[in-house]
Amino acid sequence: MKQRIITGTIFTIAVLAIVVPAYFYPVIMLLLSFIVSVVAIHELVKAAKNKVNDISVAISFIGGLLGFLPAVTWLCGGSAAEAMTLYALCVLTYCFVTTMFPPIRKEDPDAIRSGLAQSLIIIYVSFPIACLNTMALLIQKGWFFAVLGLFAPWISDVFAYFTGVCFGKHKIVPHISPKKTWEGCVGGAVFCSVLTAVFFAFVMNRVIDVKIPFAGFVALAALFGFLLSVVSQLGDWMASSIKRMVGIKDFGKFMPGHGGMMDRFDSAFFTLPVALGLAFVVLLGV
Repeated sequence: MKQRIITGTIFTIAVLAIVVPAYFYPVIMLLLSFIVSVVAIHELVKAAKNKVNDISVAISFIGGLLGFLPAVTWLCGGSAAEAMTLYALCVLTYCFVTTMFPPIRKEDPDAIRSGLAQSLIIIYVSFPIACLNTMALLIQKGWFFAVLGLFAPWISDVFAYFTGVCFGKHKIVPHISPKKTWEGCVGGAVFCSVLTAVFFAFVMNRVIDVKIPFAGFVALAALFGFLLSVVSQLGDWMASSIKRMVGIKDFGKFMPGHGGMMDRFDSAFFTLPVALGLAFVVLLGV
């Protein structure tokens, strides 16, 4: 536990060292996006090769760069909606070609599975990264939404852990995460909901010219906070399922007590798209 706390503290400081300056210079967020993309794709490809051999690291890395298309849109003076539309069109086209290439290249009954696995890895990483870059570069005060998407999973996880330790009795997904309980799941969701509402009431309400009634604004934030916690835990279970499927304990080892990049960002990959959705909803009312 001591090692886990030390590593977690160092990791959080490192992330903050990028995220905080990005408030003043949004382009800095691309550095975090790049580091997470490269390491996460490497870890996923390495894990997938335990079950599927014919996966190209180069093709996967190129696909991961599609998450940076919002930066291209930003340079061209486009909007957030245009950025995500461009990303969707490009990633679907790229993944279609990627999926079909292995079975066309050689006669192998498992080739289509290799193509699908590679495409899923590309979408798994590039979609949340595209959402993060869109919020940082193309959304009004999008930095706050990006921070919400990045840190809500860790807040939810901390409160879910302590609630589960104190009150947890009923297992929720024992075949995936034996220690997860319904009590911890609900506790994490409630605390995340409350803290998100407080964050929006005292921070967001002052930095954005909100025309939504204050009570409705806070209620909307609480609802999204609850949703962020739920999808955060779904992201954690998804990653745990993948690890069990390929027979590994952690995606990486460079963070003692925590694993790899995917072990830290598996939940954020699910919450970042929700945070972008919240940004669009709020902006429609401002």
